[in-house]
Amino acid sequence: MKTIYFVRHGSTDGNETGAYQLHTTPLSETGLAQAAFVAERFKTIPVDVIISSDMTRAAQTADRIARAVGRSVVHSAFFHEILRPSAVRGKLKADPEVMKITEHLIRYFADDTQRHSDEENFFDIRRRAVAGLDFIAKRPEEHILVVTHGTILTMLMAVMIDGEHTTPAFFLKLDRCLHASNTGITKCLWRDGAWRVVVWNDHAHLG
Repeated sequence: MKTIYFVRHGSTDGNETGAYQLHTTPLSETGLAQAAFVAERFKTIPVDVIISSDMTRAAQTADRIARAVGRSVVHSAFFHEILRPSAVRGKLKADPEVMKITEHLIRYFADDTQRHSDEENFFDIRRRAVAGLDFIAKRPEEHILVVTHGTILTMLMAVMIDGEHTTPAFFLKLDRCLHASNTGITKCLWRDGAWRVVVWNDHAHLG
């Protein structure tokens, strides 16, 4: 049996101002404090390896935990956040031009024939989630910590629950229902070829 802890990265200025984020967006002061709090939590939780999204905000969160628990960090593109079009990255979601692009993204999220530009859609992140879970399942460690992001975390849950062919409708139901707090901890088990979600979004360390 494997125990996997998924942790959403700490807060960023983009989270706090309502902006689409860059790959290199760092943690804010609040996010750095949150990363320190969650790192303290993991001092008493067994961790054999830390796997992190290759985006800066996740890598910073993972590095803070790694220093606290004395483990190395493996960076993986399986677990980075859904990629939005380059045209909106770093811009406020409330910007009128950004809102027009967002409308297009929502309308065609589950249509693999329609894209605005270089964004990821439902099928892209589902493929990454399936591959990411397979990557975890095949690793030799028994206690794994994955530092990731909100939307891809929801897709990971959808694939665990509904399988590798999970539908846009099921994902969107989960996305409306589930919210991952910054540095919230989700605990899952991999046993006998099946996933089990046992804790969702534990953020008691934030008070």
